[in-house]
Amino acid sequence: MLTMQPVQQTIMCKTAQGITSRDQWSQMISGTYFPLTLHYGSGQAEFHGSLKVWKAEGSDFSLSRLQSDCAEYSRSESQIAQDDHSSFLVTIPQQTQVFFSQHGRSLSCKPGHFIVEQGDAPYRFGYESPNDMWVFKVPGDAMKHRVRRPERYSQHCFAAEKGMGRAFVEFLMICANRSDECSTPERNRLFEQALGMLSLVLEQDDRVLNSDQSHLKTAHLMRIERFISSHLGDPDLNPTRIAESCGISLRYLHKLFAETGYTVAEWIRLQRLEAARRDICDAASGITIGEIAYRWGFSEQAQFSRAFRQHFGCSAREMRIQRQP
Repeated sequence: MLTMQPVQQTIMCKTAQGITSRDQWSQMISGTYFPLTLHYGSGQAEFHGSLKVWKAEGSDFSLSRLQSDCAEYSRSESQIAQDDHSSFLVTIPQQTQVFFSQHGRSLSCKPGHFIVEQGDAPYRFGYESPNDMWVFKVPGDAMKHRVRRPERYSQHCFAAEKGMGRAFVEFLMICANRSDECSTPERNRLFEQALGMLSLVLEQDDRVLNSDQSHLKTAHLMRIERFISSHLGDPDLNPTRIAESCGISLRYLHKLFAETGYTVAEWIRLQRLEAARRDICDAASGITIGEIAYRWGFSEQAQFSRAFRQHFGCSAREMRIQRQP
């Protein structure tokens, strides 16, 4: 059974009394996100922190609201080596700006924007005055299935004052405010929808193209992936059609994908399976597994069943049963 109940924890520590509440706060932060080292202002007589978390059990997604006095958080190589699962944190400051440094680049992110922190690479993050932040934790595998090379996005702040960026942030707040009105499968589905919105915000940002050393190749790949994503339901989608539609040669298409670790066919199959999985886990969809298979471009249900079991380690029917309330 999936549950998504908010957990409220508040800490106040007074160093003058020798209380170890700062250690408790450090443990709580590391337990919620991943192991981090925390540093506090030397002149702080007291430290106040509050953390509220919405988490779907059985899933590594989580949404949290963090409020605290100034602090600095850092992630080291040794902490990464001891962590079995990679994750990304999408941090949205509400009260004051935050600083962030990763991959040799430093950012200052003010309210109305957000940043993406890559959990399997060292970084430094913090804020110099009390802050109020939303943090969306995304499993590394889920992020990489939706966004190609997501580590590139840790080098930019993304606007959330209007358009899709604003819609993404407001949707996260809806997830928190309405989670108790949803069934348990619906709650987990909310996180999947939030990730989909996040991927749209990230991939529409042209700065990532401009900062990439292989600008032209990256531009081609992003255009190709968008075309594939919008035509997944077409069973006739193939490399030849993709190359013609994107204005490149078939040979160049295969060369571009050779550098990503996937063939064109493998990428198409992966995106179709992920789309089918999301529909299967959506109890409210009301459509059969066969209909889902055909919706996402599988011409034969037997072919879909084999591919699904091979990729996810269980049948589509077994996964649907597991996700039922």
